[in-house]
Parts: sequence; structure tokens; C-alpha cells
Amino acid sequence: MSACHSNLRTSLPIALALLSVTAPVRARAQISVVGNTVEERTAAPGDTYVGTIVVRNLTPQSQPVRIYQSDYSFFADGTSHFDPPGSLGRSNASWITPATGSIIVPPSGEMTVAYTVRVPSIDTLRGTYWSTIMVEGALSPPRPNAERQVTIGTVMRYAIQIATHLNGESPATLVLEKQRVLFAPDSTRSIELEVRNNSERGYRPLMWVEVYDASGSLRVRAKQQRGLLYPGTSIKQIFGLGKLPAGNYKAIVFADTGDEPVFAAEYKLSF
Repeated sequence: MSACHSNLRTSLPIALALLSVTAPVRARAQISVVGNTVEERTAAPGDTYVGTIVVRNLTPQSQPVRIYQSDYSFFADGTSHFDPPGSLGRSNASWITPATGSIIVPPSGEMTVAYTVRVPSIDTLRGTYWSTIMVEGALSPPRPNAERQVTIGTVMRYAIQIATHLNGESPATLVLEKQRVLFAPDSTRSIELEVRNNSERGYRPLMWVEVYDASGSLRVRAKQQRGLLYPGTSIKQIFGLGKLPAGNYKAIVFADTGDEPVFAAEYKLSF
């Protein structure tokens, strides 16, 4: 499979660390975070703004909750990293002050935790800066495991991403790389590639692929809206191609960051 690149005009679950609030949380969960787990704000150097996090108690008992900060990054190989605050070059953790480090949520109740973001008065700041506020429940009562004769307890954590987009020109750039075709047991095929944010600001890329056969007829068109992709992070993108018959094809993958230009890469497929 060969490729050429061109520019054309035109709450994510992580085991025991990052849970989507859109998915039901049932397995002995004691708390949940209400609302979005990605909080974004456009600001300027010197600005101050306030946000809130709502924590819900899912049990009939009072629940202690710990509030702390962490940096966050993720990559196309499936790894996610929660590092000490300030570890990343574009961390805004030092700008953020949670109102408290712990709360007690009443039975079946809710509590709101405020946080303040103070953007430094540095004119050279530009692009996207981000980190997370971690909301951690208490260790759940251990469950016996008869096979191993051990008890298992779990801690439910939520990572609320706090992203600050600074005003000013910061063009979006994107890299499409490591392409390959996958073959499934049911004879369907898919194209896989990595999408890397190579710019200074975060964006939500709209990805789509168009596959043409040797006669130039469009055989496949698939589209997917991706989540917030931070500078230096990457994701894996997979497009299902269905059961294409053997032959030669041309696949064009597009990535729209919301700015000009739209990025594209062309691949020749043979199978």
C-alpha cells in the first residue's frame, strides 16, 4: 500500500481512571460526575474564569470524595498517561485552583465543586493548554473471589479535562501515518491509520474516507467525528470497507480540523 499526502482546501473510557458519563455506571459504583467530562474555554492571557463539577452519590450512605489534579495524554497505541500536574509542556494545571481537596456527598445527593482558572499574563502564550481534575470515590467494599480466595475492591475515578484555548493565530496541523489494511474472518476489510496532532492547539477532527475502484467509481464512503485531540497526542482511526471484491483501489482519507486546509492522504490498495 503506497501513500502520498496533500493539503486540500475546503469523561472516553480508560480502565479505573477515565469513565464516560454517557455510559451507565452500575458495577458497585458509588459516585458519578454529572455532565460533560471535557470542559473547554477560549480565553486570553490575564483572563480568569470559574467552572464547576457536579458529583452525585449513587448510594444511600454518605460518600467521601477526593479532588486532585493530574496531567493527561493519550496515544494511538492505546496508552493513556496520568502524570503529575505540570509534567507536560502544555499543562495548565498550575493555572487551576479547585475550591477544595475533598468533599462528603450526602446519601443519594449531589455536591458542586468549583474551580478557578487564572491564565498567566504572558503575551506569548498561544494554542491549547490542558490538564485534568480527578474526582475519586472511596474504595468500594471488597467482593470475594471464590476461585482465587481473595477479595477485590475498586476505586471509581473520573478525569474532567480542563482545556484552555488561547486567542491568536495558531494554525492546525495534522499527520496521517502508519496506514495498513486489515482483513477480518468474515471477509470484510478495513483501513487503519494513526492521526497525530502536530500543532499547538487542540481540535476535533472530522475524519472520512472515499474508496474508488479502477474505473473511478466510488465504492465506499465512511465518516466519523472524533473527540478533542490535544497537541502531541494521537488516535487510531479505523474505517470499515465492507466486502470489496479483489482488485485495485484508491483510498483518500480526509481530516477536517475546522480550519483551512482540509488534510488528505491518498493510498493505493490491492487485494
